[in-house]
Amino acid sequence: MPTPIDLNRFAQIKATGHLPSPRGVALAVMRIAHDETVSTVELAQTIKVDPAFVGRLIKAANGALFRQRPIVSVQEALMMVGIPAVRAMALGFSLLSNYRKGACAEFDYMRFWSSSVIMALTTQALAARMRMIAADELFSVGLLAQIGELALATVYPDKYGQLLKEAAAGGDLPKLEKQILAMTHADLSAAMLMDWGLPPVFTEPVRYFECPADAPFGSDGREMVVMQCLILARCVADICLAKPDEQRALLGKAVRQAAHLGCARDVFIRDCKGIACQWLEWSRLLQLDGVEIPSFDVLSGVEPDVQEPKTLPAESEPSEKSMPHVEAASGVRALVVTGDVAVRKHLLKVLDEMDIKAFEYFGQNGFMERILDLQPQILLLDVGENAAHIVRMVRTLRASRLGRGMYILQLSSSDEKHITADDAGMDDFFVKGSGDKVLRARLDTARRVVLLQQELEREREELRRFAAELAISNRSLQEAALTDSLTGLPNRRYAIERIQQEWGASERNVRPLACMVIDLDNFKQINDLYGHDVGDIALRFASESLRRVLRGQDVICRMGGDEFLVICPEASQRDALVCAERLRKEIEQLTVNNEEDELRLSVSIGVAVRDESMASADDLIKKADGAVFSAKRLGRNRVVPDFSMDDVQKQGGRTGGGVRRA
Repeated sequence: MPTPIDLNRFAQIKATGHLPSPRGVALAVMRIAHDETVSTVELAQTIKVDPAFVGRLIKAANGALFRQRPIVSVQEALMMVGIPAVRAMALGFSLLSNYRKGACAEFDYMRFWSSSVIMALTTQALAARMRMIAADELFSVGLLAQIGELALATVYPDKYGQLLKEAAAGGDLPKLEKQILAMTHADLSAAMLMDWGLPPVFTEPVRYFECPADAPFGSDGREMVVMQCLILARCVADICLAKPDEQRALLGKAVRQAAHLGCARDVFIRDCKGIACQWLEWSRLLQLDGVEIPSFDVLSGVEPDVQEPKTLPAESEPSEKSMPHVEAASGVRALVVTGDVAVRKHLLKVLDEMDIKAFEYFGQNGFMERILDLQPQILLLDVGENAAHIVRMVRTLRASRLGRGMYILQLSSSDEKHITADDAGMDDFFVKGSGDKVLRARLDTARRVVLLQQELEREREELRRFAAELAISNRSLQEAALTDSLTGLPNRRYAIERIQQEWGASERNVRPLACMVIDLDNFKQINDLYGHDVGDIALRFASESLRRVLRGQDVICRMGGDEFLVICPEASQRDALVCAERLRKEIEQLTVNNEEDELRLSVSIGVAVRDESMASADDLIKKADGAVFSAKRLGRNRVVPDFSMDDVQKQGGRTGGGVRRA
């Protein structure tokens, strides 16, 4: 039986504050877009606050995905793309902008985002073909299906990097994640999507698409369809990102998976070609590096009818000293923004002499988008005749996390000019023509401030890393303190805490609460006759069998020795007795093979249900304990409810007819 997502562990991880999450305008767009009554006018007003998102949205509306007449306004773009797709784009853009790189050295961030985009496009295409699920909804599911990997790399960069190394050497990554971090990336992906408001029809397939054999879905439900789409989407992503000599074998696997969805080979190959072309467009839009698509015709043994594009074409916008996506993440970066060619060249020369990595921008549009892509630490901004416009841009920058830490040096033609933009939050000003000595002094000050900020951020990162390590250690210690080392079940301490919680919930909500005390029959004889090692094996076998047949909401704990406690929330006496009998029969069928003998196990079970005569959870346990004592006196291997001894003797309890031992 699949275990439910441990939301307590997710809450602990979320409480660190480092989980990848949408921010700023993207978060506002996602929230407002969930309102079915929202108008495109209201959504457009929210989007216009973020110039970068405006540019990308209009680019998307004019791209190869839609191929309509030119779109020039946000409102037209919304109508063309559709609100669900805009919501997914907002989330994807926000996460991409903020998590393009990170501290986990072993995690390939660019490959992760490329794979996510391909999965999004593939699931969207499959949804459009099958017409069972909205294509835009499945787009966002495909985009975020692997978000748990990014989350673990972000929250635990060092630990997760080590796990990735061990997995690359042949280790089982989900098993390692469960052992070290107490949650797999698939569990975390599903929990994060739940937290963002996606329904179970999407979150459960996300949880199981990497291990479909464990999925609890029916063969014809929507969850199964979504999971099959995600499996196929992952296959397509693997093909696109694999080495050329590995792609043909991966394509064969993908074709077989497509057959599960009723997609013929030639249709699937045609869809893959379309997805690859769309990937090129989205890679340009999201500035993903190293995009090179495979030829699906060649891989499938068919002559291509159209020459497929192989790489992302060059950017056609005004050239700069560097492309907007910067490879260097360290050092000090400066962006010079001025239309004066002579001033720009001189500033670039001085910056280069001072070992400050310099970039230039002189276009009329897309300034804010370029700032977000480059993320300079120093901004040299020429006010010129556009003082009012510059003030608005700087205020917008200062309102963002990136802009708050940026050192902005205003370039002006006179001493009076800097006063115009002072209220916007300029850090300093330089009057053009004042000489290189003054300029170098201003830039030295800016660099010292930036380096101090970087040192402060490194210290903060160390603190965050230490806090993450401490959280892992604390959780491991907590797990050890509340877990029985022999059986892996929760121990007595956990049992007492949990039944107190369930007792309180039962009182508040006026809901039934039952518990069982289970005692392994003749356990002392097993230890005496065969040794404690055989007794330990019997305990492990019994605990695994009991855990396997319990209801999903029930909790089984080892109280010590051969005694177990089962807590059954919202279970009536009848429900508890039925469950107890099922447990008894399961153990009755259990065999422990010894070198000399074959042991058949049995259990005695006492059942009690909360009633008005009980003052606390301790009374409930005592009632169940008394019932199991009665079961022992009546001959073992039976279920006895909490009745008086006379009533029990009249009824005889529920029994399998005595202890069966070889």
